[in-house]
Amino acid sequence: MKRLILFFLGILFVNLTYSQDIVIEKVRNEISIWGEAKILIPMAEIKNLDLLANTINLDYPKGNSWLGYVNEKEYNNFLKLNLKHSFFEEENSPKNLTMATNMFQMNNWDKYPTYEVYDSLMRRFAQTYPTICKLDTIGFSVQNRLILSLKISSNPNQDIDKPKFFYSSTMHGDELAGYVFMLRLSDWLLSSYGVDQRATDIINNTQVFINPLANPDGTYAGGNSTVSYSTRYNANYYDLNRDFPDPIKGLAYNANQRQKETLAFMAYADSNDFSISANLHSGAEVLNYPYDCYKSSERNHADANWFIKVCKDFLDSIPSSAPSSLFTDITNSGYTNGGDWYKIPGGRQDYQTYFKYGREITFEISKEKKLETEILNNYWGYLRGGLIYYIENCQRGLEGYIRDSATNEPIRAKIWVENHDKFNSEVYSKTSTGYYYRPILNGNYTITFSAEGYIAKTIPNIQVNNGGMTIQDVILTKDNIGLERIIEESQFNIYPNPAKDVLMVSLKNTNGSENTYSIKNALGVEVIKGRIANKTTNIDISNLNTGIYFIGIGTKVIKFIKE
Repeated sequence: MKRLILFFLGILFVNLTYSQDIVIEKVRNEISIWGEAKILIPMAEIKNLDLLANTINLDYPKGNSWLGYVNEKEYNNFLKLNLKHSFFEEENSPKNLTMATNMFQMNNWDKYPTYEVYDSLMRRFAQTYPTICKLDTIGFSVQNRLILSLKISSNPNQDIDKPKFFYSSTMHGDELAGYVFMLRLSDWLLSSYGVDQRATDIINNTQVFINPLANPDGTYAGGNSTVSYSTRYNANYYDLNRDFPDPIKGLAYNANQRQKETLAFMAYADSNDFSISANLHSGAEVLNYPYDCYKSSERNHADANWFIKVCKDFLDSIPSSAPSSLFTDITNSGYTNGGDWYKIPGGRQDYQTYFKYGREITFEISKEKKLETEILNNYWGYLRGGLIYYIENCQRGLEGYIRDSATNEPIRAKIWVENHDKFNSEVYSKTSTGYYYRPILNGNYTITFSAEGYIAKTIPNIQVNNGGMTIQDVILTKDNIGLERIIEESQFNIYPNPAKDVLMVSLKNTNGSENTYSIKNALGVEVIKGRIANKTTNIDISNLNTGIYFIGIGTKVIKFIKE
């Protein structure tokens, strides 16, 4: 009997091993064709979800399993975890993903555009509405497709002193729902200006940027005329939403392999200080707010309550005609802290929120990654109000100007909400005009306005009402005593110039004190900051884009070139 049991156990083991070998062969074959594959990992197999999320690109729970994406490198690392898994195959019946081969066929917004039609639509928007719309090129994809953005504003050719809002969609190339909705939202804003009060108020009071397609190579992996073979990754088989600097792992995270599309978005963010933004995905229905790399019990954003309120407002705008199951597949509330769902490194949401001092939410807007074309209009009806309302948050909060008391010149200053701000949640005023905007819930706040070389000013009892914008202008006075000390102690030199990866800083006199340095790009945006305690210090500048920069210590500023 014992031998018989061992025999059957042996047969079972061989069958299981053989079955897993077949799975591995299928996955590797899929990767060889498309550069990526989908796998299902039973939840019972997963002992450490965070480790798994750092090994492969987890997508969302599917039944009692997690769906994940892998490229060749990721799959090799995944196999080392010895987790049972299966190859995920799409449904046998293909989805109806009807393509528009000319602009006329997009009139009803019930088709996906070919790449050429998309390009033509974006150009037509700018040509038809030149007084309120400009077409920007964010950059180029690996396969040199254009990454485009519309700037919609009462003065699109100028950087006016109004809050900046950014919508971006489909950085995972197979998550198509937001792609058409962003085109349709652009059309509504532009065609409704001067006709619909909401559209008019948005354009008059906000600089709106809309990028409908962030990963064109992934979306058109099967060629410019179809989205049926779209892939999550870009043409180099990288997940663009795991490719940004990370609050935990720092600016250097992924720096050696950072993708062309990511670098373009980072440069675009440097040129435009977006106050509020959203990144549209599909495959689930949930509003995912920062942070993605922390659980809320580990680190919460200072404005967590603001994020929760705008999520609730978005969900409350969904009409009663929508299915009752909408936005209930992940949480009953319809929203979640990202890390509480599952933690990921290198997401754009955390980059934009932490490193760029903005407020970004990830909108997961449909359970189906590729909505069939016949239901695109239905989903637009469900989401239209929320997509519009989210932009309107830029009309609420605190704004003003910060200027020099003697010269009235603008000052780049830090706006810090006392007993509230933490972990890069502050905002900064513009170098060129001193204008600032701070989204925040209604309440009574004590706020400190500070800038290097100036006496900080703390103003108590600033009342912010969510019904509109509170104006608080501030005049700062130079700290002449402090300036004399800084001039004496903080004269310095740099070398080499131009510099490639490392900038050497040599202080003429430290006097045992620490000196704060700040590196800004040509637009005056701070990109690196730190402290120098030694007479000679190396600063890592390898992550900076090529161009002109300025390093300042005290009142002295030196220009250098990053090769």
